[in-house]
Amino acid sequence: MSAFSALPAVMCLLCLGACASLSESECQRGDWEQIGFRDGQNGRPMARFDEHREACTPYGVAPAELPYRAGRDRGLNFYCTPANALAVGRRGENYAGVCPVWAERSFLPAYEVGRDIYVARQRVERLEQDRRMIEMRLAAARTRDEARYWSGQMARTEIERDFARMDMLLRESRAGSVRY
Repeated sequence: MSAFSALPAVMCLLCLGACASLSESECQRGDWEQIGFRDGQNGRPMARFDEHREACTPYGVAPAELPYRAGRDRGLNFYCTPANALAVGRRGENYAGVCPVWAERSFLPAYEVGRDIYVARQRVERLEQDRRMIEMRLAAARTRDEARYWSGQMARTEIERDFARMDMLLRESRAGSVRY
């Protein structure tokens, strides 16, 4: 087999190694409570434990589920707060439904506010990109009619962007009403 024909196999192995949830040393160390705590703090679903089991199998290590669950539950106490929910939503991260019902009552409203802010920010950024593209087309216009057309597009996009900015600011102000 030539080096060139072996390249796809090597790339697949590298991708599989990069996707492992834990390294060999983490599996061997086996601090399952701490691993669970970290996963809980990051809002990982319990299915993450199965990924760790799969990652550790080649090293002959079987993860300990009870310490993992205990650590994860402690970590979820940090994840499932309104302040964190707002931050998670603002970053555009998905919520995997990991919080207990009692915590989810305050988590979800804050998450939705943060998610609304994220969506509004994305809209402003998209409109700003559109404006820059129109600006380049306006600069490259060859005729007066073409320049007039792109000037009109620029004005409409700037107005839409300004309204989107106001909407984003309004949503940001709602974040101040989230109870922590």
